[in-house]
Amino acid sequence: MGVYLTEGENIDSQAEIDHIQPLKYLMAKRLSTKDIDQLLVQYRGERRRLLFQLDGVRKALRELKGMSAAAAKAERSSGSPNTLPKRRPGRPKAAAKAAKKVKRGPGRPSKRKREGGPKINAWDQVIINTITSAKRLLPKEDLKHAAMTYAAKAHKGMKEDEVEAYVTRALQKLTSRVKKLGMHHTGLRRGNHYGLGEWFFASSGKLRRTHYDKLVLTEREK
Repeated sequence: MGVYLTEGENIDSQAEIDHIQPLKYLMAKRLSTKDIDQLLVQYRGERRRLLFQLDGVRKALRELKGMSAAAAKAERSSGSPNTLPKRRPGRPKAAAKAAKKVKRGPGRPSKRKREGGPKINAWDQVIINTITSAKRLLPKEDLKHAAMTYAAKAHKGMKEDEVEAYVTRALQKLTSRVKKLGMHHTGLRRGNHYGLGEWFFASSGKLRRTHYDKLVLTEREK
């Protein structure tokens, strides 16, 4: 069913059409001509109100543009745009405050620096000795097995997850902080192989070609 207008009633603009189109669902109610006329009056009044507001917004924009141009002209004529307010006479500047600060002496070096860096503990030594005895790169699983053997004698009752935590911390320290070990990732298995630091380049951390023979892969990894 279409929307019929009374005789002499016209839709003046596309805006009125746009307002009426969302009301198509009302057509199912079979609106009378009087109902439609009332809706047209309502939406035309809404259009006049919006046009009045739009005119006010345009006027405000013109005034703000004029104020902006006048302010920019005043700043150019004064020659000091974005001039910051001067400090009060009694307020010292930040540079003066910094100059008044008493410089401290070099002080005592940190404990780690005084003692020559992190010390090698028993867990670290187990890892180093295991690789040195094997004369080849070893995965973490083999190093953990050696640590379990050490823990069974020196730390009876220690759980496997505790031993693994010690091994993890030892490998992190030996490869990054004290540089006693290097690590090589084959891509054929999860995790890395660990070897003595002199088997690796100090600059890149890569395994030297002359020590490739120390990388022994299992049948499953080949």
